[in-house]
This record gives sequence, structure tokens and C-alpha cells, in this order.
Amino acid sequence: MIHYYNNTYTLGTVSLDPSAPAFRYGAGFFETIYYNGHNICHLDQHLDRILYSLRSFGVEYETTNFEEVIEQVLNRNGLTGQTARVNIFYPMETYGASPVITAIAHDPKPYKAYRLCVCKDHHVSTLNAHKTTSYMFFHLAMQQAKARGFDDAALFDLDDNLLEATTGALVLKKEGSFVTVDSPYRLPSTALAIASQTLDIIPVRLPLDELHSFRHAYILNSIVGMRPVVAIGETAFVPDEDTCQDVMHAVLETS
Repeated sequence: MIHYYNNTYTLGTVSLDPSAPAFRYGAGFFETIYYNGHNICHLDQHLDRILYSLRSFGVEYETTNFEEVIEQVLNRNGLTGQTARVNIFYPMETYGASPVITAIAHDPKPYKAYRLCVCKDHHVSTLNAHKTTSYMFFHLAMQQAKARGFDDAALFDLDDNLLEATTGALVLKKEGSFVTVDSPYRLPSTALAIASQTLDIIPVRLPLDELHSFRHAYILNSIVGMRPVVAIGETAFVPDEDTCQDVMHAVLETS
């Protein structure tokens, strides 16, 4: 893979200083962006989120012409015209942070429905409101979910209120009304923000023992758009493809 770092395009691995916070603690921030073969989807929203996080924690950072660099990374990896997943990383160095930009091929699954297990562990922190590279909890929750035959894991706070999935925001629907999670301990989702331009989505608290009262559920992120969730643990939902379509087009910028 050819990546961009320190104003250079390099074939191979990214070199990190073993004494820096990124190497020692996994400290940093990242964004995952969908490239649909024509457009780098919603780049401005992703940049707003990651640069806001850097500023929030007082990290001095460098920028670049992100659109131009991403196009170069896509081209140098032979991905122009194909669907791809683009990542912007800001690993924290001893002083400040510089962007690392990568791209790999991505095979969309536009008809997938998701089954989520209930994660029994909890990770409640204000850092959950930022997309950090200190991602061990989410990684392990996803690995455990896949080992049990699920697609993802649903995460809950210490009072068993729903937060999110490890890879996306969650929306539920009953009697024509859409709701999502109201909590400072979940990531502000770019896909959910885009969906809210199409759907009237109300933020509420969602206790685990009340999920059965909803008829439909959905997972949203920048790579899948919006897909039906057919189960969270033992609670089943009716898949609703029709609602997903307009949001899918908006998030993935497809016709």
C-alpha cells in the first residue's frame, strides 16, 4: 500500500517513533471516508470532526490539501474509479501530529442486514465522543461478536442504556417515529447527521429492556450508509429496506 505521511508518498509501512504517544498509548484520531469511484464522500464533514478533536485536546497539527492528496493516494494504489475506503490518521507524535492518509479497496454489500450481540463489557468515557485510535475496547467487542457469529456488537452505558454499535450509530423506529441515542458517551456520527437531513430523528435515552417496543432498527456509518438491523441480542426487528434507500444514496453519494 502506498500511503502519504510527512509530505511524502511511500510504499510500505508507516514508521512511528516508539517513544511517541501514538506508539506507546495508541494516542491519536482517525476518520474513515467512502470513495464511491467518483467522489470522496463528505470530506468536509470528516475533516471538521477530526480537526475539532485535535483542537479540543490542544494538539498542534499540520494540514495538507486533503482532496488532492487523497486523489493521489487513490491513483497511486490503482483505486481510481473503484470503490475504496480512505483513512485519515493523526497519530500523536512527541510534539504535535501530522496526517497519514491511506486507501484500500472496499467491496460494498448494499443488501446486508445486521445482527448485533449485546456487549457485556462497558467503556463509558467522554473520549467516546471522539474517533480515537485508542480503539482496543471497540476492536475486542467486534472480534468477540464475530466469533459468536454476529456482525457487530451493541454497546451500552453503565445503566444499560444503548449507546451505539462498534462500527456505527443506531436508529430505531416505531409507529412512524425515528429515534437515536441521546448520550455524551457515543461518537457524533457523520452518517447520522446526513440521515437527519432526510428523516426526523429524535434523540432519546434507550434502555436495553425497552428495545423490544421498537419495530425497526438501523445501523449507520460512512461506509455502509444505512442498513437494517434484524436483531440486537434476543430482540428481533423487522428489516426495513425502503427507509434505508434515500439515506444510502445521500451518505454514499450514489444516484
